[in-house]
Amino acid sequence: MRRKKESKKPFIAGFVITVVVLFSLFFGLLYIKPPVNVVSLPAKVPQYNSLWGKYVPANFALFGFENYTAIREYNSSYPTQYSTLLDILDLKVSLKSTAINAALTVSFSAPNESIAFAFVNSAAFSNFTDAFANANFAATTVGEDSMYYVRNDLNGQIQFGWLALIPADQGIAFAIGNTDAKTAIQNCLQVTPANALISRLNVRQMLYVANGTANHLAIGIQGFPGVIPSANNTMTVVDATGTQVVVSRILEFGSTSTAVSEYSSVKQDYLNSRQFQVYDSYVQATEYETLSDVTGAVRLVE
Repeated sequence: MRRKKESKKPFIAGFVITVVVLFSLFFGLLYIKPPVNVVSLPAKVPQYNSLWGKYVPANFALFGFENYTAIREYNSSYPTQYSTLLDILDLKVSLKSTAINAALTVSFSAPNESIAFAFVNSAAFSNFTDAFANANFAATTVGEDSMYYVRNDLNGQIQFGWLALIPADQGIAFAIGNTDAKTAIQNCLQVTPANALISRLNVRQMLYVANGTANHLAIGIQGFPGVIPSANNTMTVVDATGTQVVVSRILEFGSTSTAVSEYSSVKQDYLNSRQFQVYDSYVQATEYETLSDVTGAVRLVE
């Protein structure tokens, strides 16, 4: 009696099912995104003190601060893009970049003005205060600070603007223009804890993520959407550690859910960054460069 051949249909059906299951798992893993890790910030973050915090009001549009003294530990000739910051014609007094210990730029949308601050060594500050005192220039006082309307020579181009002398921090501020320039400088000189940018909770939280304000080579905040349209603010911090320059960007979103949903967009748009982390409603993107790139890195905040 001949045996019947065993049917191959169950084998084929089983093979097909196995293939379908494997493909389903493969594409499932491919398209299902792993959960984004969210680090919770503490309920209370520190109140920070910094030089720039004394002059940046909460109604700013953009600011950038560069610690020339710290930067020069890695690039002794910094800055190299200019040699003279100010050359006041009527007084024949000028400010060389070599005399600057730190620089701050604050920009406003209303009025549409930018103020350049230079915090300088004692000799340079004395040169300016003595020159104005000897010339008997008419001064507008703001507390202990003095403001003057002057002519500045920028590479042969005459600029009319307001200059402020700030004794407390050996600061010299300059803004091009007349009424709006004067108003913008006064806005910066009249910063108090009640209207200071650094007193805002969201800024203190971003500073916490960036490890406070101490020893940064440069720091700046863009107070409007930038690379990521849904980001309210973007803080850029430049540090040096070992043989590397660390550039950290902290993007502020309206909520934790928005930060998580935009996490992938941040990774796609900040291609040079190698580390990403969500802190409540903030996403931090961190990139690493060699110390030879320190000049380009600190100029990111200008």
